[in-house]
Amino acid sequence: MLTRATTLCAIFASLAFNVQAKQTVTVTGSTSVSHVVEVLAENYSNAHQETFIAVQGVGSSAGIAAIKKEAADIGMSSRYLNADEINPDVTTVTIAHDGIALVVNKDNPVSNLTREQVSKIYHGEINNWNQVGGPDLKMAVVSRENASGSRFSFEDFMGLTQQIAGQTVSDINPQVLVVNTNGMVKSLVSRNVHAIGYMSLGSVDDSVKALAFDGVPPTLENLESGKYKISRPFMMLFKEKKLKPSAKDFIQYVTSEDGQAIIDQRGYIAVHNQ
Repeated sequence: MLTRATTLCAIFASLAFNVQAKQTVTVTGSTSVSHVVEVLAENYSNAHQETFIAVQGVGSSAGIAAIKKEAADIGMSSRYLNADEINPDVTTVTIAHDGIALVVNKDNPVSNLTREQVSKIYHGEINNWNQVGGPDLKMAVVSRENASGSRFSFEDFMGLTQQIAGQTVSDINPQVLVVNTNGMVKSLVSRNVHAIGYMSLGSVDDSVKALAFDGVPPTLENLESGKYKISRPFMMLFKEKKLKPSAKDFIQYVTSEDGQAIIDQRGYIAVHNQ
């Protein structure tokens, strides 16, 4: 006759076996891309109980480095790779396209900024909202950390870089406030009427106000038509020869009709629409 202790041991052993039996696929990189990949991972895991997709948003540069060092199965990037990051062993797959939206507090009456105004704001030449048609309030300018794909794409598009010793480096005002994620940008801007920042268009919600850029609102339709110009790719990276079957299957799911439908629903441009 089985004792209660024996039964409990058997249950715990079974649970431990089930956890160990699950295959784990590690996905790391861009915090912008992770926002939608977490949803894709949850849907995939619901249909594939034997696989656990572990998603970590740590920045595009970190995701690219992780793949080169084979520290993760799949990397995520919200920017194209630099020349010194390109490796013949690394394969890249574009899974979606996203816009970068300039965002301000909902109580800020400013609704549009030009390229010249944005450049001057991030260079520190414009520092009061009354210089762009707003109230007499000092600006609190927010940017992302150096490893961010959003920052790389934003600065590259806006011309906020300079060449030093053959390297492209940031040329923004060193006094801007730097934060680590889209969520932190959104939280800070939503609570501060002085603030302006930029973030993934797919992450914008009604807690902040997205500005038109050069007269064009940052909508999915304007992004898809090419009218809204501040855009960038969402990419997955991996080493084909090192890719385990479960990781390969997840990538195939992301680029399938089902995966792309989720990307559409989340406010991004799916690659099958291109």
